[in-house]
Amino acid sequence: MLYYITKTGLDVFDTARAWGLAVVLNVLTLDEVVLTDSEWTFVLDPVLPVPSGASLNSQLQWGTLFNDENWQRVFMTAKKKWTTKRDKARNVLQNNLAQILSNICQPANVVSFGTGETLPGGLDPTSFKGLRHDTRARYAEDQLKVEENHWALACLGMATCGTYHQESKQQSNWLVLLPVPQQIRFWYFQDVRDLLRPSGVRYHSVQNAAAHYAVQLAERLRSRAAAVESLRDRFSAVLYFRLFGAGQQIKPAQGHQIRLEPLLDAINRDPHGSHKMLRWLDYCFRLGSEKGNEDLAFAATELVMRWDLDAYDRLIRTFVRFQKRGKVKGENYPTIETIKEVIHNVTV
Repeated sequence: MLYYITKTGLDVFDTARAWGLAVVLNVLTLDEVVLTDSEWTFVLDPVLPVPSGASLNSQLQWGTLFNDENWQRVFMTAKKKWTTKRDKARNVLQNNLAQILSNICQPANVVSFGTGETLPGGLDPTSFKGLRHDTRARYAEDQLKVEENHWALACLGMATCGTYHQESKQQSNWLVLLPVPQQIRFWYFQDVRDLLRPSGVRYHSVQNAAAHYAVQLAERLRSRAAAVESLRDRFSAVLYFRLFGAGQQIKPAQGHQIRLEPLLDAINRDPHGSHKMLRWLDYCFRLGSEKGNEDLAFAATELVMRWDLDAYDRLIRTFVRFQKRGKVKGENYPTIETIKEVIHNVTV
């Protein structure tokens, strides 16, 4: 049986719900779930059917999902009440499982807004209240509320598949990243930590973090593709946004998405040969994370986000300048094959 996450236009909310449903189906069937982006909806096809009368709380794996530290980050705007919110999401999914599956197996299922649970700011920046007081025009904007079943799925998806990177331990500043699946075979316990949560370094902007995340994700996908000689899993983009502390509140800042087609197309052409390009780009980000090397980080970010000749020229010139300063070790010089692969990405 197929299941559908009909899109609402809220990219993070929709993607998080798709991941959340994939987790639920994986726990129930104990097998892979094929997750496909079909433009207007995410389609989920479990390899095995959901057993009749299946229950989440009877599965040993289910409880471990709620020990993840990401739950506190999803509900960071709730502060000390985050455990109550987490338990609420768990109970909704357990108690309403039959209703959720019955509704989501219908392609035309929709999400009702305006009542239900408030979307937490750590999940989707669009959920923040716009104006917190009446203006002279008597205009005010409430926080975004959605029906509890979809709210719980989104919270589960963001807690398991989102990545939160704290900019500074002294400040409530967070970079939030979430990959968008194009067509993948989801297996929770194998994928989430190894594939979707690459290690972070010191970043200079949310774009810098998103670009490095894209390169690290691509390298993990390349490694798998090289092992089986084909690219099985594809992601279309990485969604990102920033949360920052402002007084007693946490507010959203800039957010967007970075497309992954150039990197994944390179892997698809040559899973083995693209390794050098990805390793060199990763080195540029890591060297650029060091104090005083911000120019290299920004140049690498610009290339991965734009893939045009101007960005390529800037990165090469910046890297050569660092070479002349003696900041680059010999084994990290790009080879001719590496440069050719980068140029191919730029010119296709």
